Amino acid sequence: MASGFEKLMHRLSVLAEPMRLDILTVISASGTCCASDILSHFDITQPTLSHHMSVLIENEIVSATKNGRFMQYSINKSAVEELKTVLDALCEEKKAEPVAVPKLQDEDKTRKKKKKSEKKKKDKKKKK
Repeated sequence: MASGFEKLMHRLSVLAEPMRLDILTVISASGTCCASDILSHFDITQPTLSHHMSVLIENEIVSATKNGRFMQYSINKSAVEELKTVLDALCEEKKAEPVAVPKLQDEDKTRKKKKKSEKKKKDKKKKK
């Protein structure tokens, strides 16, 4: 599982693609829309749009909901808020501490388990 920082960095790299940012602008302007609505704004093929949408969905920037035969796309506001929080912190004048990266839900549990596992391995090596 990627750490909160790694996930944040990956989301930023996903948004660095100009077409994806343009697609997000279209979705944001309408609240929710289907692929044909998005395609009407661009001179791209459906497979190209599908690729960009799958990247946005995989990185939880866009949510997809099936509505009959069609998928409805909307902005995942919580993911965008996490990005906004970090970027806003970079703009603050007073920085007493480094920017805090939002923690993912099960990240602390995973990190603790990993530390325990590493400690056990070290203990076994010391006994030998």
